Amino acid sequence: MKASISPHIRVIRVIRGCLCFAVVPATEQLRFIVLGMAGVLAMAVAGCTTPRVNQDRPEEHLVTVQASQLWQPSGISANKGNIVHCGATGQWSDSFAGYGADGNPDNMKTHLGVRAPASGLLMRIGDQTNMVYFIGKETNVVAGASGELKFRNNFSLPLGMRGSLKVRVTVGTDTDGDGVSDYEELRTWQTNPLRVDSDGDNFSDLEEINDRR
Repeated sequence: MKASISPHIRVIRVIRGCLCFAVVPATEQLRFIVLGMAGVLAMAVAGCTTPRVNQDRPEEHLVTVQASQLWQPSGISANKGNIVHCGATGQWSDSFAGYGADGNPDNMKTHLGVRAPASGLLMRIGDQTNMVYFIGKETNVVAGASGELKFRNNFSLPLGMRGSLKVRVTVGTDTDGDGVSDYEELRTWQTNPLRVDSDGDNFSDLEEINDRR
């Protein structure tokens, strides 16, 4: 469907797929191809609703991961784009030595497409085999899918494996999709949770935060 827009209406910004318009002087005739019903165009011209920021502190969950078991459900769900923060303590061992969540870096194993230290802590989102992450002692993960979080030890055979790890997990909202949760942007880093690059210097908030850690 093709629609003509008044020469005094110009698109000034696109926010998360929503067109925002403003009335400004313009001499050129703007034409847009608008897909869908005429109501979609009417909603866009009326303006965009500012995305809602979640400033609440994410709830912390404590999960026990056994050394000798396969994928263990946590009862914690994440949505695609959420920031999943994991911090692990404790030790598990095989017949030869004991390891923390970082595992044995001298012995790398590939599990479901992820190459990680043997006896390291792995996390999976739902039952999708391509959504496996090496967690180690502490990390942030941007959820690539929605589903329940599951954890396991990166072992080949459970024989001789014993012990467990305690994993503290939070799942936070990331409204602007920059890899930093809304709560951390507001409470820890004082950046704008609605802008990927808060200060406009062409470096994302995540890049600058990683430099400051």
